[in-house]
Amino acid sequence: MAKILIVDDEHLTIEMLSTFLQIIGHQTVAALSGRQTWERLSHESPDLILLDIMLPDDNGLEICRKLRAQEATRLLPIIMISAYSPALTKEATAAGATGYLSKPIKLDVLKAAIARSGVR
Repeated sequence: MAKILIVDDEHLTIEMLSTFLQIIGHQTVAALSGRQTWERLSHESPDLILLDIMLPDDNGLEICRKLRAQEATRLLPIIMISAYSPALTKEATAAGATGYLSKPIKLDVLKAAIARSGVR
């Protein structure tokens, strides 16, 4: 069972992803903003982050870059999610994302992306 941090400013998206991930055996933690992401990471050690690109107070791409610059999170799998697809796929990869998913997220595609990230 992996611990997955879901970062998205849409409550419904977090609820849907969290429910699905819990059904397939994962534990979830949620953050609604960039600020909450850093707060969660100060207390939690997730095995994977699902990170929305567009957040109200921060940019998911910048959060990804900062996570890659820190030793503790340099290798942490990060799957970027966005409704602006596929336009930001290259930017997400350049920022260090492990994967990229388009909204609306298909659950079978999410499950496959998690498996590709190496998280069990």
